[in-house]
Amino acid sequence: MTLIARISVLLPFLLASSLLSFNSFAEETISEDEQPEYTKHRDVPERFIQQQQTDKLSFVITPHRRNYILPISHQESPNNEPWIAAGTYRDEQPFQHNEIKLQISFKVPLLEDRLFNDGDGIYFGFTSKSFWQAYNSNISAPFRETNYRPEIFYQTPFYIDDIDGAFFFRTGIEHESNGRSQLLSRSWNRAFVGLGYATNRWALYLQPWYRLPEDAKEDDGDPSTPPPAKGDDNPDIEDYYGHFELTAVYKRDNYQVASIIRANTSTHKGAVELNYSFPLHGRLRGLVQYFDGYGESMIDYDYRVQRYSLGILLTELL
Repeated sequence: MTLIARISVLLPFLLASSLLSFNSFAEETISEDEQPEYTKHRDVPERFIQQQQTDKLSFVITPHRRNYILPISHQESPNNEPWIAAGTYRDEQPFQHNEIKLQISFKVPLLEDRLFNDGDGIYFGFTSKSFWQAYNSNISAPFRETNYRPEIFYQTPFYIDDIDGAFFFRTGIEHESNGRSQLLSRSWNRAFVGLGYATNRWALYLQPWYRLPEDAKEDDGDPSTPPPAKGDDNPDIEDYYGHFELTAVYKRDNYQVASIIRANTSTHKGAVELNYSFPLHGRLRGLVQYFDGYGESMIDYDYRVQRYSLGILLTELL
């Protein structure tokens, strides 16, 4: 892949980060009187208030999950088996341990404010997470895996007298897949509910889900024919991925620590992701990330991954 081609891949990511810089302008264009009542409550996170402002501006992209690019990302034991089984590569170990990990995530309000509650709304969210073998010239530096995660959800904040901060409730449906076909295809659909609490110092969010059932694949038993395209690509994904996700964030001064935990209490499998972010220059922040477990990507849903990463964080959780 040429240098120009590689830069073009990153342009959408850089564009999203540049548009987010309009947040400071949004703070100046909407007066305090126009803010929802709950945002005037004590110790409501600044991000909550800013989002109420940027949702009203057509030229601002609002971040959903974290946006980052991690040029230093080391995986202890790359999972080569799916590609070898699919006949994509002849080499028994085509992938290198070092690659680039990046995530783009944004949301757009479809209907907003006072549908059922002050400050609520229906949103479309989209998250793309990629693993790029940028340093692997032996196989033309491909994107090893990219996962696409569109979702539609309803979210409403609420607060309780005499309790600082804000509570929020979220429910919706999401699809996640790697956009591939046949032996490399992985996908699933989920309905979820979530409950969270946040202040300017810390936040906690619990999101359990229910996997929407799919029909099983009907294989003809002939190994010489390709597997059927229709049907469940990964019927056992919840055994590894888990039934819920718990996110915790702690902020002190200009530093943040965040953990994401997924678990299946029956199979005792899941994953943990630890993040530490710190200021670099201007709005750019450094990010150190550690992942251990299953489901870091769809292709690795049933393969245990241990990864260490370092890079640049563009948008925070809190």
